Order: sequence, then C-alpha cells, then structure tokens
Amino acid sequence: MILYGRASFDSRQRLQGIVDRLRAGAPSRQVACAFADLSGPSLPEVLGRLADSGIAEAVVVPCMIPTDPSIATWLPGALSAWRSERSTAPRVTIAAAVECFVDLADLAARSLESADAADVGGAAPSMGKPGWSEIPRHGRQIFFCTGARCLHRGAEPLYQRLRDLMRREHGLVRGPRRVLCARSSCQFPCNLGPVMTVHPDGVWYGRLDPQALDRIVAEHLIGDEIVQDFCIRDLD
Repeated sequence: MILYGRASFDSRQRLQGIVDRLRAGAPSRQVACAFADLSGPSLPEVLGRLADSGIAEAVVVPCMIPTDPSIATWLPGALSAWRSERSTAPRVTIAAAVECFVDLADLAARSLESADAADVGGAAPSMGKPGWSEIPRHGRQIFFCTGARCLHRGAEPLYQRLRDLMRREHGLVRGPRRVLCARSSCQFPCNLGPVMTVHPDGVWYGRLDPQALDRIVAEHLIGDEIVQDFCIRDLD
C-alpha cells in the first residue's frame, strides 16, 4: 500500500504517522508514502523500491483532501508507462480516494464542539515580518516545477541538486548576480518535464537530468550563455 499525498496535506496530517499506524495494525503489510508535489519521494521512486524488493502487487491510495481531480485523468497512464519501462513490475491499482469516506459536515460539527478555538483578539495585528516587504537583491530568478507530473519524472532530487550546485558558487547566493530559486506548481509543458524557467531571461529548460543542471549552472547562470541542448523555449 502506498499513501499518495501532497506536501500541504502532509504538513497537517503527518502522512508518515499514518503509515506507522497502518503498519502497526497489520505488521505483515508493506506501507509507504509518496508525494504528488513539492517534496519527495515521488510515486515512481517508491514503486521502484518496492518492485526491487520483489512485491507482486501495489495499491496506490490517494490521501489528499481535496483530491486533485486530474489524478484520475493522468495517473493511470503515467503508472502504465512506468510499468512498461521495467523488465519486471508489480501489478498496480489505484484505490478510491480517502476523501470519499470523509463526512465533512460531521467534522465541521465536531470542530465547533472543540475547545481549541483561538480568539484573534489575542494576536498582534500583522501582515507578516517587516523584511517581507522587501524584494531581495538578485540578478535572476528560477522557478523549478515540482508539480505532480514533473515530480513523477524525478523533479525533487533534481531540485535539490540544483540548490547544492548553486550553494557552491558564492556569486549565485549573494550579491548582484544572486539567483533566487523557488519551487513552483505546474508550468504546463508536462510532457517535456522536468521543467524549469529562468527569468528575466525568459528561458525554459526541459527534460532535465543531473548533467543538464551541471551545464545550466556553469554555462548559463555563471557564464551567461543559454544551454540550447536543454532549452525548450527562449525569447529569441
């Protein structure tokens, strides 16, 4: 069983804690979690580990509230493609989303009965820290897609590699040539993923892998030359 969630849901519900409870209730059952966006491990990564361990069947349980309706459209085909690329692969099924079994009206009523309500009058008026009104000094900004499909294609470890490469270059983390790097949700050309964009250059890179990132950092971010081998669109 693989619990398939989103980072925002995990931050509130602690998906790994749910995994631990399920394991405790059925010690013979293998239970893992995977994420559809922003953080790893991705579903193919978890499935790969389970397949290598010799499992014959895996059930994916969507654990997002609300569930992304697009999952029913693209995930079956994506998992079928994953299976087709392996010499041996388990049978994979997708269970009904957990939200199908949640009575939100009952939960709302229970929330009203809870003693955990907080009076906002006890909080100091604020819209955030003073520094959040300032744009950091920088020369470029990268948006690295960690939407569901790019994450499915291995975006999370690539994003971490990009951050590690940039940290090694003093000029890319501070000063006028600093590069701000942020994860983003879907940027749309999913079939060309993993995708990232570099601004204000207006450059789109796709089909990223570790070697692509090595070259983009060295040749584009440091050397100011677009790496055409991985460019899927630029302003020129």
